[in-house]
Formats: sequence, C-alpha cells, structure tokens
Amino acid sequence: FGSNANDAAFNAYVTDITDSDNRGRVESVLAILPLISMLIIFGGFDGLTQQGKWREFFNIFGVSVSVVGLVSLVLIKDSPRLTPRRDSYFKNLLYGLRPSVVRENPQLYLSFAAFSVFSIAVQVFFPYLIIYIQNYLGIKDYAIVLGVVLIFASVVSVVSGRFIDRVGKMRFTVPAAAIMLIGLAAMYFVRGNAGVMMRGYMMMSAALGANIRDWTPKDKAGHFQGIRMIFAVMLPMIIGPAIGAEVIRNSDSTYMELGQLKTVPTPGIFLAAAAVLLLTAGPVLMLRKSEKKR
Repeated sequence: FGSNANDAAFNAYVTDITDSDNRGRVESVLAILPLISMLIIFGGFDGLTQQGKWREFFNIFGVSVSVVGLVSLVLIKDSPRLTPRRDSYFKNLLYGLRPSVVRENPQLYLSFAAFSVFSIAVQVFFPYLIIYIQNYLGIKDYAIVLGVVLIFASVVSVVSGRFIDRVGKMRFTVPAAAIMLIGLAAMYFVRGNAGVMMRGYMMMSAALGANIRDWTPKDKAGHFQGIRMIFAVMLPMIIGPAIGAEVIRNSDSTYMELGQLKTVPTPGIFLAAAAVLLLTAGPVLMLRKSEKKR
C-alpha cells in the first residue's frame, strides 16, 4: 500500500505538476523528507524502542500514516484535465519493459541507469551507517551527531535546488558527485566528514531525480514509475548492501545484537561506495551531451 501511494501515485503526480524550470527545487525538498523522517524517529521515538515498547512505536506511525493519507485526499488535487485511461492494465504494466520503448526513450533510461548506480553507491554504506557510528567510532549518542549532520545537509540541499534549475541538472550533478566523493573518501581516511558526504548525496539525488522527470513523456508519468522503482530501489537495495557485506566480511570486530554476534562495519564501505559512485560518470556525461542539445 505504501508503494502504491508514494512510489506509484505520488511520484507520478509530482511529475505531472512540475516542469523543467522548477523540478530541481521540488526534488531538493523531496530529497530531504526521508532524512527528516529519520530525525523524527531516531530523535523523538528512539526511547520507545530502547524500552522495548514496539507495539506503541508501530501504532503511533501506523495511525500517523493513515491520517496523512486521509488529509491528502483533501489537500492534493489532480489536474481537472486529467482523464482516466482505458488501455489494457497488463499492457500498461509491461509498457516500460519493452525494448522498443527503451529505444524510443534513450535519455530516460540513461537517467534511470545514472540514478541506479548512484543509489547502489549509497546502499553500500547507508544500511550500516548507524551501526558504524555506534560500534566502530564508539559514538553511542548517534542521534545527536546524525541530527546535526542531516539538518545542515538538508539546508544545503534546499538552497541548492534553485541552482539545479538554473545551471542544468547534469551540469550540477558533476560538482555534487565530486562533493559526495570527497565526503566518502574523508570518511575512510579521517572518519569525520559525514556532513560533506550527506550534502553531496542529497544534492546529487535531487539533480538526478529532477532529470528523470524531465525526460519522462508527459502522458506517461504513471507508466514509468514501476521502471523507476526497479532502478532506484529494487536493484540498489539488492546490490549495494551485498557489496557492503563483502567489504566488512573480514572485520575482526564484532558486537552483540538481539542475542546474535554480528560483524562491525569498517571504513572500507565508504571507499567501496566511492568506487561505485565513479561509475556514474558514463551515463552522466552522455546525458550532459543530450542536455546541451535540447
């Protein structure tokens, strides 16, 4: 239900109501929302989980999401010009997987590829980040550290939105990737530059996300949301953590969680993420050429 609401319906809606002149600003705000959610959960509700009050924890967020859904019925309105399609459901479902459609939309699928490689790089370290902060760096009050980093990075992300629209998505992606790369390298060597890494991460996410919307055919926003999720979520969440797990496999340090002995993540996950991030250069450079020709 959550994927139907956010990943399918809401993302198609955002594509419909934005254009190439404001998508950078919109995406820069959307990029920070998951991180603000992390701040709320870890900052305001971590005490419930520490006390083992999982029933209360899940009830609070289950009710909250349901209330937001009901309020959205009133607040979010589709364009009055939007009309229901009468096409075959299964035809629409498989539309974005057709080779002919890929050939007709090369820039869109290059955008998907760039976002996918970027997301894989993020997933190499992100699932292990809190464990790394707690058990490798020895910072037990991680919520405070994470909060400061995420708030500062979120402000930078929102401010950068205007520059994304002004200079062009792919042109902006290059320095954003460089900033993220520097942050990842710093986390490996000096282990104290999470702020730089997260700023680059959100700036790059906003630029690449806006670029996908720019290349999405105007009457096909819903058709491509499933394809977008394959590249943006499914593949990265399979490939990225697997790479991270291989990197930390030989770690000598362990910790105990829920009665199980687990391996402590090492700084190598950031270097591996940086190596994957470099692979975005191919599709990004090709997209820059397309952007110049528009």
